[in-house]
Amino acid sequence: MNTAGRTTVRTSLGRAAVCVAVAAPLALATAPTASAATTSELARQVVTLVNAQRTKAGCSPFRVSTALATAARLHSADMARYSYFSHTSRDGRSPWQRILAQGYHYGSAENIAAGQPSAWSVVTAWMKSTGHRRNILNCSNKAIGVGVARGGSYGIYWTQDFGTR
Repeated sequence: MNTAGRTTVRTSLGRAAVCVAVAAPLALATAPTASAATTSELARQVVTLVNAQRTKAGCSPFRVSTALATAARLHSADMARYSYFSHTSRDGRSPWQRILAQGYHYGSAENIAAGQPSAWSVVTAWMKSTGHRRNILNCSNKAIGVGVARGGSYGIYWTQDFGTR
Protein backbone atom coordinates (compact mmCIF):
# COMPACT_ATOMS: atom_id res chain seq x y z
CA MET A 1 0.00 0.00 0.00
CA ASN A 2 1.39 3.44 -0.85
CA THR A 3 1.59 6.40 1.49
CA ALA A 4 -1.51 8.00 0.03
CA GLY A 5 -3.49 4.77 0.59
CA ARG A 6 -2.41 4.60 4.24
CA THR A 7 -3.41 8.22 4.77
CA THR A 8 -6.84 7.58 3.26
CA VAL A 9 -7.39 4.52 5.46
CA ARG A 10 -6.18 6.37 8.55
CA THR A 11 -8.39 9.35 7.73
CA SER A 12 -11.42 7.13 7.14
CA LEU A 13 -10.82 5.23 10.38
CA GLY A 14 -10.37 8.49 12.23
CA ARG A 15 -13.66 9.85 10.87
CA ALA A 16 -15.43 6.61 11.80
CA ALA A 17 -14.06 6.80 15.35
CA VAL A 18 -15.26 10.40 15.68
CA CYS A 19 -18.72 9.42 14.41
CA VAL A 20 -18.93 6.58 16.95
CA ALA A 21 -17.63 8.81 19.73
CA VAL A 22 -20.29 11.43 18.95
CA ALA A 23 -23.17 9.04 18.17
CA ALA A 24 -22.72 6.68 21.13
CA PRO A 25 -23.45 9.29 23.82
CA LEU A 26 -26.45 10.49 21.81
CA ALA A 27 -27.84 6.96 21.63
CA LEU A 28 -27.28 6.42 25.35
CA ALA A 29 -28.93 9.72 26.18
CA THR A 30 -32.09 8.87 24.23
CA ALA A 31 -32.36 5.17 25.11
CA PRO A 32 -34.79 4.57 28.00
CA THR A 33 -33.33 2.73 30.96
CA ALA A 34 -35.13 0.70 33.60
CA SER A 35 -33.69 2.95 36.30
CA ALA A 36 -35.21 6.00 34.57
CA ALA A 37 -38.76 4.66 34.94
CA THR A 38 -40.77 5.87 37.92
CA THR A 39 -42.02 3.29 40.39
CA SER A 40 -45.57 4.00 39.18
CA GLU A 41 -44.52 3.27 35.59
CA LEU A 42 -42.83 0.06 36.71
CA ALA A 43 -45.99 -1.01 38.55
CA ARG A 44 -48.08 -0.36 35.42
CA GLN A 45 -45.60 -2.36 33.34
CA VAL A 46 -45.91 -5.31 35.75
CA VAL A 47 -49.70 -5.26 35.42
CA THR A 48 -49.44 -5.20 31.63
CA LEU A 49 -46.97 -8.09 31.60
CA VAL A 50 -48.92 -10.30 34.02
CA ASN A 51 -52.16 -9.59 32.15
CA ALA A 52 -50.47 -10.81 28.96
CA GLN A 53 -49.52 -14.03 30.78
CA ARG A 54 -53.08 -14.43 32.09
CA THR A 55 -54.56 -13.92 28.63
CA LYS A 56 -52.26 -16.62 27.20
CA ALA A 57 -53.41 -18.97 29.97
CA GLY A 58 -57.11 -18.26 29.34
CA CYS A 59 -57.73 -16.06 32.41
CA SER A 60 -59.34 -12.65 32.29
CA PRO A 61 -57.01 -9.70 32.83
CA PHE A 62 -56.67 -8.29 36.34
CA ARG A 63 -58.39 -5.09 37.24
CA VAL A 64 -56.20 -2.77 39.31
CA SER A 65 -57.47 -2.21 42.84
CA THR A 66 -56.44 1.04 44.52
CA ALA A 67 -56.61 -0.63 47.94
CA LEU A 68 -54.42 -3.56 46.86
CA ALA A 69 -52.00 -1.18 45.16
CA THR A 70 -51.72 0.89 48.33
CA ALA A 71 -51.08 -2.20 50.47
CA ALA A 72 -48.45 -3.43 48.00
CA ARG A 73 -46.77 -0.03 47.66
CA LEU A 74 -46.58 0.47 51.43
CA HIS A 75 -45.08 -2.99 51.93
CA SER A 76 -42.44 -2.47 49.23
CA ALA A 77 -41.59 0.94 50.71
CA ASP A 78 -41.24 -0.53 54.19
CA MET A 79 -38.97 -3.34 52.95
CA ALA A 80 -36.83 -0.82 51.04
CA ARG A 81 -36.61 1.64 53.91
CA TYR A 82 -35.61 -0.98 56.48
CA SER A 83 -33.67 -3.38 54.21
CA TYR A 84 -35.60 -6.57 54.83
CA PHE A 85 -37.36 -9.07 52.60
CA SER A 86 -40.38 -10.91 53.96
CA HIS A 87 -44.12 -11.39 53.58
CA THR A 88 -44.34 -10.50 57.27
CA SER A 89 -43.96 -6.79 58.01
CA ARG A 90 -41.54 -5.65 60.69
CA ASP A 91 -44.55 -5.00 62.92
CA GLY A 92 -45.65 -8.63 62.52
CA ARG A 93 -48.53 -8.04 60.10
CA SER A 94 -49.32 -10.59 57.41
CA PRO A 95 -50.25 -9.70 53.83
CA TRP A 96 -53.92 -10.29 54.72
CA GLN A 97 -53.75 -7.83 57.60
CA ARG A 98 -52.05 -5.18 55.47
CA ILE A 99 -54.61 -5.68 52.68
CA LEU A 100 -57.53 -5.52 55.13
CA ALA A 101 -56.08 -2.34 56.66
CA GLN A 102 -56.61 -0.73 53.24
CA GLY A 103 -60.29 -1.70 53.29
CA TYR A 104 -60.05 -4.64 50.89
CA HIS A 105 -61.78 -7.74 52.28
CA TYR A 106 -60.98 -10.29 49.57
CA GLY A 107 -57.19 -10.63 49.63
CA SER A 108 -56.02 -13.95 48.25
CA ALA A 109 -52.25 -13.98 47.66
CA GLU A 110 -49.05 -11.98 47.64
CA ASN A 111 -45.87 -12.17 45.54
CA ILE A 112 -42.74 -10.32 46.57
CA ALA A 113 -39.36 -9.99 44.91
CA ALA A 114 -36.24 -7.88 45.31
CA GLY A 115 -33.29 -6.90 43.18
CA GLN A 116 -34.76 -7.39 39.70
CA PRO A 117 -33.99 -4.17 37.79
CA SER A 118 -37.03 -4.10 35.49
CA ALA A 119 -40.68 -5.08 35.28
CA TRP A 120 -39.80 -7.66 32.63
CA SER A 121 -37.13 -9.28 34.81
CA VAL A 122 -39.35 -9.49 37.89
CA VAL A 123 -42.32 -10.94 35.98
CA THR A 124 -39.98 -13.42 34.29
CA ALA A 125 -38.66 -14.49 37.72
CA TRP A 126 -42.18 -14.85 39.12
CA MET A 127 -43.31 -16.89 36.11
CA LYS A 128 -40.37 -19.28 36.61
CA SER A 129 -41.39 -19.88 40.24
CA THR A 130 -44.19 -22.41 40.76
CA GLY A 131 -45.92 -20.61 43.64
CA HIS A 132 -45.64 -17.13 42.19
CA ARG A 133 -46.79 -18.34 38.78
CA ARG A 134 -49.78 -20.06 40.40
CA ASN A 135 -50.82 -16.75 42.03
CA ILE A 136 -50.55 -14.86 38.73
CA LEU A 137 -52.39 -17.51 36.69
CA ASN A 138 -55.09 -18.31 39.27
CA CYS A 139 -58.21 -17.35 37.32
CA SER A 140 -60.09 -16.91 40.63
CA ASN A 141 -57.91 -13.89 41.33
CA LYS A 142 -59.61 -10.89 39.72
CA ALA A 143 -57.81 -7.86 41.16
CA ILE A 144 -54.19 -6.84 41.58
CA GLY A 145 -52.17 -4.10 43.21
CA VAL A 146 -48.48 -3.66 42.52
CA GLY A 147 -46.02 -1.73 44.65
CA VAL A 148 -42.43 -0.88 43.75
CA ALA A 149 -39.88 0.93 45.92
CA ARG A 150 -36.21 1.73 45.46
CA GLY A 151 -33.68 1.53 48.26
CA GLY A 152 -32.48 -0.95 50.84
CA SER A 153 -29.91 -3.66 50.40
CA TYR A 154 -31.52 -5.05 47.23
CA GLY A 155 -31.91 -1.69 45.50
CA ILE A 156 -35.52 -2.33 44.44
CA TYR A 157 -38.45 -4.16 46.02
CA TRP A 158 -41.58 -5.48 44.31
CA THR A 159 -44.92 -6.53 45.82
CA GLN A 160 -48.02 -7.90 44.09
CA ASP A 161 -51.17 -8.25 46.16
CA PHE A 162 -54.06 -10.22 44.70
CA GLY A 163 -57.79 -10.33 45.42
CA THR A 164 -60.79 -12.33 44.36
CA ARG A 165 -63.10 -9.35 43.64
